Parts: sequence; C-alpha cells; structure tokens
Amino acid sequence: MATMMIEAEKNGALANTRSRTNAAGVVSQATWPTVRIETDLATYVGQVCVPATTRRLSDVLADERPFLHLVQVQINDGCEREPFLALNKSFIRTVRIVDEGKGELVLVAPAS
Repeated sequence: MATMMIEAEKNGALANTRSRTNAAGVVSQATWPTVRIETDLATYVGQVCVPATTRRLSDVLADERPFLHLVQVQINDGCEREPFLALNKSFIRTVRIVDEGKGELVLVAPAS
C-alpha cells in the first residue's frame, strides 16, 4: 500500500494531513488536529488522528476503542515531547481543539 504525507503549514507551525491509497486505488485522508486533553492527574497536548471515514474528533472520542492515540505529546506543559501516547478515554475530563490541522496542503515525497 502506497503512503504519502501531505503537510500543511499554518501560522508557522506544521499541521498535517496524511493520505493513504488502498489496493483499489482509493485515496483516504486523515486530519491530525492538535488537542489539549485534561484528566484528573495531567494535561496532554498532542495530535490525534481523525480518519476521513469518521471526519470529526467527536466520532473518534465516541467510538468503541478504549484508548485515544496521540502523537507529538507534551505532558503538563513540559518542554519534552513524547512521540506516542495511548490515553484511556475513561480518564478524560475535557478535550479542546487547539489547531484543527487544516491549511494549505504541500505534497511531500514518501520515504523509500
């Protein structure tokens, strides 16, 4: 399956959309909005995948999967970013969209 990345630049920060071509040649895109999630013990700021098939962050939050997957995550406004974090949805108190991950699209060649 061929994969290509489409990155968007918005206000000097990179937000991105990734598209994937399946065996039938159909291209599906996912957006990666940046969200701020609060739990009782911590605050997380990172990007979450919203597939083209769901289209809305609320659909991802309401699906049957128990964990929400985040990438490029800052914990408690720290300086370091974790590359990946799986957060149990039952611990989430609030979710706020910081950046919708939309902007002018620029094609980036796939890594070989």
